[in-house]
Amino acid sequence: MEHLSDKRLLREQLQQRRRELDPELRVQQSAELCAIASAYIHRLREQKRKQPFTVFSYLAYRDEPDTLPLLEECWKHGDRVLAPRIQREQQGIFELYEIGGIDDVEPGMYGIPEPQAHTAHYPAERWHEIDLVIVPGLGYDRSGGRIGYGGGYYDRFMAQLTVADRNHRPSHESSPLLTAPAFHQQLVQHIPMEPHDFRIHLLFTPSGVIHTHE
Repeated sequence: MEHLSDKRLLREQLQQRRRELDPELRVQQSAELCAIASAYIHRLREQKRKQPFTVFSYLAYRDEPDTLPLLEECWKHGDRVLAPRIQREQQGIFELYEIGGIDDVEPGMYGIPEPQAHTAHYPAERWHEIDLVIVPGLGYDRSGGRIGYGGGYYDRFMAQLTVADRNHRPSHESSPLLTAPAFHQQLVQHIPMEPHDFRIHLLFTPSGVIHTHE
């Protein structure tokens, strides 16, 4: 429990640093992170199969990097972009919906942007088709452990994705690449994992792309 308290303190310190930033600088840093991520993802498209990806992105929350510039690049390349909408009556369970542009997004629960009601539902049975997951965050440790907000959505997504993989994804296909734009990284050697956490494969940071683990 002491380690988790240290993690929460670190999260609060990062939040305070972000709140002290000039809003224009925050927008600029988000755009720079998204440009680094966009360039890397475009290379992946060219290397893997030269066709659009299916991308799942949590939308920015409070002090986290704004992922909109990255999603705009995904739309430009014809990617299918999915985002969660929180089902309030189901105690925070979320479902994925396809968004084709910023006009498909509205303010949602806790101030998190969500797909509008008219967007198309993307059933859990198709989650095995997801190529790329984008999770914005305040910071990460050297092995990809996340410092940021959880809300319990991440573990639920991974649990449902595991079921979808088991039922539908061919054994020769890899699971989706878990990526994150982050303002800060490698702050400590190790961050305790909370129940809603999972490890990230790639970090998009001001210093470039960091591979956290194989």
